[in-house]
Amino acid sequence: MAGSDAQPVEGSEIEDIVEQLRRIKVADLVIQTATGLVSLGSMRLSGDQRDLAQARLAIDTLRVLEPVIGEQVSAELAGELRAAITSLQLGYAEATSAKPEPEVPADSAAEPDSGEQAQTDTSGPGE
Repeated sequence: MAGSDAQPVEGSEIEDIVEQLRRIKVADLVIQTATGLVSLGSMRLSGDQRDLAQARLAIDTLRVLEPVIGEQVSAELAGELRAAITSLQLGYAEATSAKPEPEVPADSAAEPDSGEQAQTDTSGPGE
């Protein structure tokens, strides 16, 4: 591969990686995944990282994982996860219900409202 800085992995390094994988518990990986989803979901709800579809995916995935994780962690940690999911859901609801401000061209912002139209609107039908 041209321009690739990747070095070949030696046999002893592969053995180290395999040994590390053997020690990792699935529960730990699932909890780390949930933590990452909470962080990413929060980032995707606002600012320049806003992506409501991605936030929704994070929330839906967390809702599926929550009962499984709840069986693996303390009641306190399970409660924290539920609170984080609730917070994300509320943030999502606020983000989807917020109406974006209409973009006003710079030229039309300088134009005052027409006073003639307001005067015409207030005159009676026979006048």
